[in-house]
Amino acid sequence: MSVGLIIAMPLRQWGLIDGSMDNDSSVETVNGNLQRADLARSIRRAGWDQIAHWAPGVPGSGSWPPPDEIVKPKLTIAQWLLTIDVLERWSATAERIGRHEAAAQEREVRELILSRLQAHGIRLPEASTGNPGPEQRPSSES
Repeated sequence: MSVGLIIAMPLRQWGLIDGSMDNDSSVETVNGNLQRADLARSIRRAGWDQIAHWAPGVPGSGSWPPPDEIVKPKLTIAQWLLTIDVLERWSATAERIGRHEAAAQEREVRELILSRLQAHGIRLPEASTGNPGPEQRPSSES
């Protein structure tokens, strides 16, 4: 099993991650990337286990702390990398449909995670750091 890394943040930010993972796992379950869907669900479960003390089938479990409380979710590097990708995906979607504030909040959480991973010496794929890959770079032709 991979070693986990804790990244502290206000619950308000974790809630954005949880919602984005919910969206992503639903879309990928339908579109066929079941491995990605499973990883997204594992991120949500990790949050529930550590933040809400959620227990399947236990009524009353899952009460989350107040939005300003600092939470410390512990995820594997693979889970954090998916989180970065998912936040990018859903912030771009929010931007396209005119939800500019939601897009900005998701980008802010993404940047927080990126900076914390880099501070821990984690080498990130070029596309994760906001540098466009070859297929995303603007063409120099007019």
